[in-house]
Amino acid sequence: MYFIGELKGSSPDLKISLYKWNSKFFVKFETPDLEQVYKISEMDVSEDEIREMVNEEFIEKIITRFKEMYQDLGELMGDY
Repeated sequence: MYFIGELKGSSPDLKISLYKWNSKFFVKFETPDLEQVYKISEMDVSEDEIREMVNEEFIEKIITRFKEMYQDLGELMGDY
């Protein structure tokens, strides 16, 4: 997998990275404990288009999903 770079919107709490592998772009969102990865065919979008797509509105949705994931994990861990 080839690391292209970190995307705008990264912070100490949320790292946003762009990779390329096997004719796909991988947009990876990471917190200290969880990650979300979106795979997009390079036939559908360019690197510049991906950088535009990862905007504040999309990042807010990612953060909301992370909160849900942390809640799910907390509930799961509480069962043990």
